[in-house]
Amino acid sequence: MKTLITTSVLALALSTSLAAAGGDGYGSIAPSMSQSSSASKGSAVGEVTPGKAQIAAQLGLNPAEYTTAELFRIQNALRNGNREEAKYVIDHTNRQPVDVAPQPVMGRDA
Repeated sequence: MKTLITTSVLALALSTSLAAAGGDGYGSIAPSMSQSSSASKGSAVGEVTPGKAQIAAQLGLNPAEYTTAELFRIQNALRNGNREEAKYVIDHTNRQPVDVAPQPVMGRDA
């Protein structure tokens, strides 16, 4: 019984000291979700992260010319044997604007 109480007191002391050191003042030891995470960085064109550079190196492409999503799309297309889709993204055809026909409006085009 004495060991259980001692363990509980030590766990409480440790959690409150960790919360005071880096918490938000509410007793939480988890990092704040409002801060930007480093996982979202490097996904834009021109930004390069080690993971993005590794995927691009495996594909033989320049990581600064593609987004992370484009690199994954190319990788998946090649894995599935779809060379047309891979070429579509490699040539940046996927970035070209699409002209959409205007939609009819009731009263004006009826």
